[in-house]
Amino acid sequence: MKSKTSCFNKTIFKKNMTHFWPLWALYSCYLIVSLPVGLWFNMRYYLQDDSYSQLQRQVYAISGAMRAAMNPVITFAFAAVMIMAVFSYLYSAKNTNMIHSLPVDRRELFVTNIISAFAFMVVPQILTFIITVFVCIGAHITNIQYILYWFGAEAAMTFFALALGAFVAMFTGQLMAFPVYYVVVNYLYVGCWYLINMVIESVCFGVSNNWNPGKSCILSPIYYLTNNLRIQSVENSEYVTVGIEFKGAYLLGIYAVAGVVFLIAAYQLYKWRKLETAGDLISMRGIKPVFRWGVAVCAGLLGGTAVADTIGNSFSSAKVHFWILAAGTLIFGAIGFFVAEMLIEKNFRVFHKKRVGEWAVLTVVLAAFLGALKLDLFRIEGKIPDVSEVKVVSLNLDYKLCYTEPDDIQKIIDLQKEILAQKEECLSAENQYYLSITYTLKDGKKLRRSYTVPVGQAAAADKDSVVAKVTALESDPDKMMQNMFGNYYKTNEYYAGSISFVDENGRTEDYRFTQEELDAILAEKLKKQNETIEALQEKPEFIQDNPEGEEMEIIKIPMYLGPNDDPRGEYVAVNGVAMFVPRGKVCKIKKKYADRLKMSLNLREVEHSYIRANEGTKEVTL
Repeated sequence: MKSKTSCFNKTIFKKNMTHFWPLWALYSCYLIVSLPVGLWFNMRYYLQDDSYSQLQRQVYAISGAMRAAMNPVITFAFAAVMIMAVFSYLYSAKNTNMIHSLPVDRRELFVTNIISAFAFMVVPQILTFIITVFVCIGAHITNIQYILYWFGAEAAMTFFALALGAFVAMFTGQLMAFPVYYVVVNYLYVGCWYLINMVIESVCFGVSNNWNPGKSCILSPIYYLTNNLRIQSVENSEYVTVGIEFKGAYLLGIYAVAGVVFLIAAYQLYKWRKLETAGDLISMRGIKPVFRWGVAVCAGLLGGTAVADTIGNSFSSAKVHFWILAAGTLIFGAIGFFVAEMLIEKNFRVFHKKRVGEWAVLTVVLAAFLGALKLDLFRIEGKIPDVSEVKVVSLNLDYKLCYTEPDDIQKIIDLQKEILAQKEECLSAENQYYLSITYTLKDGKKLRRSYTVPVGQAAAADKDSVVAKVTALESDPDKMMQNMFGNYYKTNEYYAGSISFVDENGRTEDYRFTQEELDAILAEKLKKQNETIEALQEKPEFIQDNPEGEEMEIIKIPMYLGPNDDPRGEYVAVNGVAMFVPRGKVCKIKKKYADRLKMSLNLREVEHSYIRANEGTKEVTL
C-alpha cells in the first residue's frame, strides 16, 4: 500500500488561525476602515460640492481611499508580524524541539506556515473587497474595476513581503532580532549608498548633494515602493479627470517574481537550519563574518563622519579634517566589530588571536578605502566632463548663469580646474562663499559640484581670482537683465512699478511709476551696478589711513547726484570723526565709513527720484 506525503497540515493551520486570530482581525479592521469606510465618507464629502461631476466624485473618492489602504510600510509591517507569529517556535529551544518531534516533516511545516501567514492577510483583503463592492453599489459608484485592481496589487505586494520575511526569518534564532533584520534588509541598499555618499562628500572637495541612486533602489523594496508606487487621477487633453492610474504597478509584478525566488530560498534554508541555533543571534554560520564586517563598516563610516562633521569642521585644513575622519572611522569600526562578535558569541571574551587578525584585515580595508578617496583614485573629486559631452552648463554664485556654446562651456571647465588647483586656499579662506557648477550632459545625466571660494575685498580686487572671474561673467549686462527680468527681457513690456515711503511718524505713501519712468530707472540701476563692479576690479586711488587694522571696503561714489551736492566729494562722519571721500575715484576706506556713506547716498537718491517724479511739487521726509 502506497503512503501519501502531504505538504499541508490542517491541524497546524487551524492552530495558527485560532491562536493568532487577533493579528488578522487587526489587519481586517485596518483595511475596512481605510477602504470601504473611507470610500463612503469621501463620497459624502464630494457630493456636497456641485462643482464636481459624478465621474470626478467617484475618481477622487476611490483614489483617496485606495491610497490609504495600499501603504507599503503598513503592508510590510503586518507581513513581518505574521511571519514572526507562524515561525515563532524557531526562536525557542523548547518549542523548536517539541514541534520538530511531531510526525510532520519540515516541508509540511514550512508550507503550512506560509499558507497560514498568507491567509492572515489575503482573506481580510478579499473580505474588504466584497464589502467595498457593496459600498460602491450603495453609493451609486460604477467604477468598481478599480477596487479589483487594488486587490490584485495589494495581494502581490503581500506575497512578496511574506516571502521576504520568511527568507529573513531563517537567519536568526532570536524573535526580537527578526524585525531588526527585516528593516535592515529592506533599507540595506539605500542605507549603504547614503552612508558611502556621506563619506565621499566629507573627503572629496566639491562633492555635495550627490544622493541619486536612481532605479537601483529597487533593491530596497519598502523605500522604492513608497517612492514609486502611486495611485493618481488621470486627465485628458482638456484637463478633465477621466479615470485612475496605478503608476508603477509593474513593480509589483517584478517583486512577485522575486518573491517566488525568496520563498524557494527560505525553504532550502529551513531544511538546512540546525535546531540548536534557536536563541542565537545568527542561525547560519556563514553569515556571521558578514554580520561582523557589516556592523563594523557601518559603525566606522557613520561614527567617523559624525566626528569629522562635529570636530573636524572647526579646522580649516582639509588634511586635518581627513585625519580626524580616518581616526574616527577606524576607532568606531573596531568598536562595531568586537561588539558584533560579543553579540554573536554571547560572551565578552572575544579578543583572541583569530578575531584580532580579522579586525586587522578590516582596518586595512577601511584605511585603503579612505586613502583611495583622498588620492581620488576613483576619479570622483577630479571628474570633469569633456566639452563634447556637455549640453548645458550652469554656474551660480550670486545668480544662475547658463551656457550652451562650446567656448563658454570650456571657460567654465577651465574655471573648475582652477578651483581644484586652489583646493587648500579655498578651504582655508577666512571669507568664503558657495559656488555651484552643474553640467547637463547629452545623455541626460547631470554632474553637480559645489565649492567654497574665497571672497572679500582682496579676492575681488585680484583680477586673476576665481570670484573676480565669476563676477566678470555676472557683470555681463545681458545676463543681469536675463536674471532680473527673464530670457525675453528685450521683448517684454513693463507696465507698472511702485515705491513706498515711510515718514518719521510711520505713515506710508506709495508712488506708482509710469512705463517711461520705470524704463529709465531700470537703465540707471543697471548702469550703477556696472560702475560698482568696475570699481571693485580697479585698484584704489584713495586709501584711508588704518593703523588700527579695521575692516576695509572699496567704494566708488558717483560724480554728481543733485543740485545741493558738492561735486568734489562727500563728507562722512562716524562717532564725531569726519573724513572726506573724493568723487569719481576708487576709494578704499574703513567699512564703518563706507556703510554710513552708502546709506546717506541711497536716501538722497530716493529723495531726488521722488521729487523728480513729482516735478518738485511735493516734499518727503526721510
